[in-house]
Amino acid sequence: MNDDTLTNLVAHGLVDKVIHLFNKYLGTQLKIRNEKRVLPYISKKRVMEDLDISDGTLDNWEKHGLNRYKPKYKTSLIYYLIDDICKFIIIDT
Repeated sequence: MNDDTLTNLVAHGLVDKVIHLFNKYLGTQLKIRNEKRVLPYISKKRVMEDLDISDGTLDNWEKHGLNRYKPKYKTSLIYYLIDDICKFIIIDT
């Protein structure tokens, strides 16, 4: 096996991985956007479940501009605009 063949195999594997991850996040993004909702918000808990991300990831996104919304009546609940979350799915690597 020459170096070119090995390089091609590695490159092909990386491309397949990138395509797989892109399709996964695109599917999640479509799922989040297309659900029937009364309001354009999604809870922090739901974001973490749907995207399989940690609290730390959301904290990082907030440091980079993701706005959180809390109702006045129950400040322990945190919500995000769905469109804002979708922007961070694309930006975060």
